[in-house]
Amino acid sequence: MYKGAPSLNLAKLPETTVALAIVLTAIVVSVLSLLFWLPYVYAKVVKKDYTIRWYHFFYGPLLWKRQAPEVALDQAFVPDYRVVGRNTTATQEEELTPSGSLSGDAENNIERKHAPVPEAPTPLQPAPLEAVEQQEDQHPIVGGWYMPKNIWIFLRYKLLAGLLYGSRVDIHDMQRGAGGSAEAERIAFMHQQATQYGNETEHLFSFLQVLTACTNSFAHGANDTANAIGPFAAVYYIWQNGTFTKNTPTETWTLAFGGAMIVIGLATYGYKIMGAIGNRITLMSPSRGFSMELGSSITVLLASQYALPVSTTMCIMGATTGVGLISSGWKAVNWRALGWIFLGWVLTVPIAAITGGCLMGIILNAPHF
Repeated sequence: MYKGAPSLNLAKLPETTVALAIVLTAIVVSVLSLLFWLPYVYAKVVKKDYTIRWYHFFYGPLLWKRQAPEVALDQAFVPDYRVVGRNTTATQEEELTPSGSLSGDAENNIERKHAPVPEAPTPLQPAPLEAVEQQEDQHPIVGGWYMPKNIWIFLRYKLLAGLLYGSRVDIHDMQRGAGGSAEAERIAFMHQQATQYGNETEHLFSFLQVLTACTNSFAHGANDTANAIGPFAAVYYIWQNGTFTKNTPTETWTLAFGGAMIVIGLATYGYKIMGAIGNRITLMSPSRGFSMELGSSITVLLASQYALPVSTTMCIMGATTGVGLISSGWKAVNWRALGWIFLGWVLTVPIAAITGGCLMGIILNAPHF
């Protein structure tokens, strides 16, 4: 509503109408979350009700009176969000957990009986990078490429596997760096300096992070899609009409095309970006990600609204650095990696300008008819 989509004429609405729409929407969502989300999370996280299922969400206020099992499953039902110390025991986990978080619930656990309970299924983890590479090497191409078997191997195990590679790679394994290297030691030391919050606390923020991720995606589209589609729309208009205007009209399909290309690029090659930053910059978790995405999305949306030239990448990197500093101190931030990223930002403009100028000169002076 605040951004004002021109195609929906939202930009022409009075400011009072826009403000009322935003506030009333927030009130409705808040009431719905109090009726449905809060009881569900309380039963799952605080009561440690391992019998609750996703469809119980719609029970709403009835979950307040739902009796929790007498036996506590103790951390097994809540996913393990830790990057460091995943294999620690329950006693070690209590030592890692800050006293102010929701994790622990020692008083409730003492009152409950400790009879044996069925173990909860261990959350599936992505395959390590080495395992994925070894699996792909099990289907070598032998003989001519034109053979039906080799064509099938190429399409199934090379092309399709390459497009879906990012969905099977262990991003955390990539972010830790090569084993035994100086970089891996620096990253491990940086993670040791960071505060780790309890899994229950992180689980609460995992729900909230869905909303900030949606907001950040909207902000990303409002900024980066326009940056890419603006020149594309101008080129398409010139190609179609043989002339140009100051205010080139933008077709709706070009916006959808830009959004689709961003999604495809993220799904197929986004793991490279995730492996290069993320936990390499500072320790990540749902609570930290919530703060990073919220700060970055607000900054980008305000800048887009007031036509300020900003980069979504710079905004999220600034938010990541700020959250790392506030939560754990300056030792919990990888300043060397940030330096290389900053250098890349500085060199992008001259390299892009020189490359574009050289290509333009070659094309204009090439033989043509």
